[in-house]
Amino acid sequence: MVRFLLIAPRPHWDADFAGIAGGADESVTRVAPIAIATVAAMAPEGIDVALHDEALAPVDFEANADFIGITANVSQARRAIEIAREFRSRGKPVIIGGPHITLDPGAFDGACDVAVTGEFEEIAEGFYADMLGGTLKARYVGGRPDLSRSPVPAWELFDNDRALVGVVQTSRGCPFECNYCDVIQYLGRKQRHKTPDQVITEVQRLYDLGYNRIALADDNFTVYRKRAAELLDALIAWNGRDGRDHVIFATQVSIDVARDDDMLTACAEAGVSNLFIGVESVNEESLKASKKRQNLNTDMQAQLRKVVSHGLKVEAALMVGFDADDLTIFERQYRFGMGLPVGTFKISSLVAPMATPIYAEMLKAGRLDLTGEQAHFPGADMVTNIIPAQMTKQQLYTGTRWLISRLYSPAAFWTRFEALADVLGPNPLLKRGTGRLHNPPSRARANAHFGRMLRAVSRGNPEIADVIRKANRLMRARPEIRDGLADILTTWMLSLYVHMEKGVYDAEWALMVAPPFDRVQSVA
Repeated sequence: MVRFLLIAPRPHWDADFAGIAGGADESVTRVAPIAIATVAAMAPEGIDVALHDEALAPVDFEANADFIGITANVSQARRAIEIAREFRSRGKPVIIGGPHITLDPGAFDGACDVAVTGEFEEIAEGFYADMLGGTLKARYVGGRPDLSRSPVPAWELFDNDRALVGVVQTSRGCPFECNYCDVIQYLGRKQRHKTPDQVITEVQRLYDLGYNRIALADDNFTVYRKRAAELLDALIAWNGRDGRDHVIFATQVSIDVARDDDMLTACAEAGVSNLFIGVESVNEESLKASKKRQNLNTDMQAQLRKVVSHGLKVEAALMVGFDADDLTIFERQYRFGMGLPVGTFKISSLVAPMATPIYAEMLKAGRLDLTGEQAHFPGADMVTNIIPAQMTKQQLYTGTRWLISRLYSPAAFWTRFEALADVLGPNPLLKRGTGRLHNPPSRARANAHFGRMLRAVSRGNPEIADVIRKANRLMRARPEIRDGLADILTTWMLSLYVHMEKGVYDAEWALMVAPPFDRVQSVA
């Protein structure tokens, strides 16, 4: 029997948290690691696979394993190399795969014994045969497979009671061409889909394991309307039917979904009620330069209000540091964000990821920072690898931190929360079946840790405690949207916790009406 340990490293930096601290047996992770669970599902007899998520516990470098597999995106890549180094020093052969080694194999030169680039389905059989035969090659190159070949992830190998959100990957690739997006470089612009039957099988598996929140991993869920409609019909027929309680789904869409009332209604009926939308910028010149065409000539406030009126909640991405942005962009983005019916934002500085058009453009112009970790891990520690056109890197970092602090402040959130309550539509799932959110005993551990985290955020902070009290009063007064408001409130608290832990939220800066550029820190 060959023992194969698959590891998901903790991120060195990320806008989302990896784990909620609390000791090796106390931590929970926000999102279950689908990559290692999928690779494990393809292993044949004769290979004993174990999964380890470093967000839950430290890596055991003395683990009884014949081979170590590590998968890494850009936020995990630096840590992946550290883990590989430790295992190799103990004589363990290490295999590294995932998005970052595919986009930048040079970053891993000398760091592993076997490099796996591309997607795994088409090469899994040969890879595992070589592992069993002791003849692993130094390099395996996968293509872009038909997703009907992708198996149900081996979730039975994971500690599912220690994850808040399960994951079903419904497609790979995106037809859009945003110049800063590395997903289309890794997965392609021709979107490939799992069948509705595959998706429902995976959803049911996660339901049986106790998950009541499931992320539909799709870089643009609604871009192909016919496919999206078929999948939503399948989810409507499943969610809250046949004696099941309902679950909440989250996914990523583009703002053009607001033009399709039938699609918005179907999302709500299916429980696909948490949407991530790349709003990006109030500056139309920045949208043009980045080829974010779907956002141009759009009344973003009106379009998002329409989305939210269907009972859907939005997390919006905002980005700063485009060439068209000057030092006024941070205050403009703040005013823009405050006018949107959005509880939480994913706020970032523009970065040029490896292998993207903007990377090639900035490299040709001599405007890339290729020193230190920025050479292979762009965006490390929230610092751009681009030399900005109208500000310094230090000013961009300061302005981004101020924007995070300002928009996440309790006062700013409460203003948006009150406004949201006037727009948010009711959840149609409450009128279906039991009307209850799936919450079996297996959720107790994750729910308890999540509750402790929420209490930790408000403890000793009277402004946050006051927001919670006012929100509870508002929810009691509006029972028809209580669940939606509760979801928005807890998501804000979770995100605020992350920003506090990372040290990018500053309560003093949150009170400032403009970024404190006079306090610019030196950044790498």
